[in-house]
Amino acid sequence: MIKRTLLVITLMLMATGCGEAPAACDRQCGEIRALFSAPCGSQHSGTPADCAAWVGRVSTMTRALDKALHGKLVQQDVSEALPRLMTAVGDFEAHRCGEVRVDNVSSTDVRQSKCNEALIATRGDLSSLYFSADVPD
Repeated sequence: MIKRTLLVITLMLMATGCGEAPAACDRQCGEIRALFSAPCGSQHSGTPADCAAWVGRVSTMTRALDKALHGKLVQQDVSEALPRLMTAVGDFEAHRCGEVRVDNVSSTDVRQSKCNEALIATRGDLSSLYFSADVPD
């Protein structure tokens, strides 16, 4: 089972300098929670093209979080989940998956498969980050 701890949230909040813990948690954790619960988030629905905007928001959040945590002592689960999430998002972007549609003649089956894999990996790695960081409901 994934270890959950409030230590990670505290470290995230200290690293971002968002202010008092409750307000900062609403901002920092709220974004992770919103992305996790979004239509393309934890549910396996939507094509890569349908979910491209969602992956873009995950990418923005991930880069900001990585920058905020750089050089800080972070729980191992989070320090492992964040790079995996960045890699999955990078793969999605590298394959230009927002352009891939199931009925798009110019997209190959291999590209469609790689985009599906990148989308599934993004969902899974965001889920790992969500549970590792003990994002409150």
